[in-house]
Amino acid sequence: MFRTLTRIALLILVTFGVTTGAEAQIKLGILPRLTASEMTKMFAPLAAQLEKDLGQPVQIVVPKDFDTFMAMAKAGQFDLAFANPSVYVELRAAQPVEPIALAVETGTGKDFTGCFLVKKGSPIKSVADLKGKKVIFVDARSAGGYQVEVLSMQKAGLTHADMTVLPFANKHTNVALAVQNGVADAGGIRTADFAKIKTLVGVPDVVLLTETPSIPNWPVFAFKRVPADVVAKARKSLLGLAPNSAAGGILKGAGLDGFSATTDADFDAVREMTKAVRAF
Repeated sequence: MFRTLTRIALLILVTFGVTTGAEAQIKLGILPRLTASEMTKMFAPLAAQLEKDLGQPVQIVVPKDFDTFMAMAKAGQFDLAFANPSVYVELRAAQPVEPIALAVETGTGKDFTGCFLVKKGSPIKSVADLKGKKVIFVDARSAGGYQVEVLSMQKAGLTHADMTVLPFANKHTNVALAVQNGVADAGGIRTADFAKIKTLVGVPDVVLLTETPSIPNWPVFAFKRVPADVVAKARKSLLGLAPNSAAGGILKGAGLDGFSATTDADFDAVREMTKAVRAF
């Protein structure tokens, strides 16, 4: 009886095309700092390159928001992920995840910055001028759209009580729109996304006030269930997309030049940043 059931189960797997081993699908979770369609468009060439180098189908998964991304990651629904450094640090504290490569961004390299946006002609001329104003950010877990701005505000002597912090906007685009429409006096987003946002939505009067200090860029990382040989292949594939290499051109639409080697120690400064944010 047991052997019969086993043969039936195997027949079902074959009949419906369920694959295992080397043919299993790799799910690449991407943190949704922009819309799902935009993030998918930006990173489809990367997924195609990984699929070629791994010899396995790669599916991009862009959850609707930061909270959903974290829930899916903790539930084991991703094999690989590409997210901001503070999200990586949070996940690393909860479960074994392994950094594979660090994004090298066009113009800024292995680091990136956040920025404050205001409306053209605003009386706000510095971060200190945010006192008494309405400000809006992306998400509590957004490294470039909240956390690094918190550091700038703390250095300017501001506390949470000094301003009206509006509910999180969930997307960098929504922050820019809130500033454009006068819902907020200022907003914080990832600097590199500002030019892209200007082409996506109508924010003609929004200008950059100032940039924040830089922090380590987004890592690609693997979850513990991913076989070591797959992790090694993924690392080799990503590092092959070196800055100024011919292959690196597949990331042009994502604003990246390629990837560089990284270790967990590279994110110690981010751990200190998240401690400061919790105290804000």
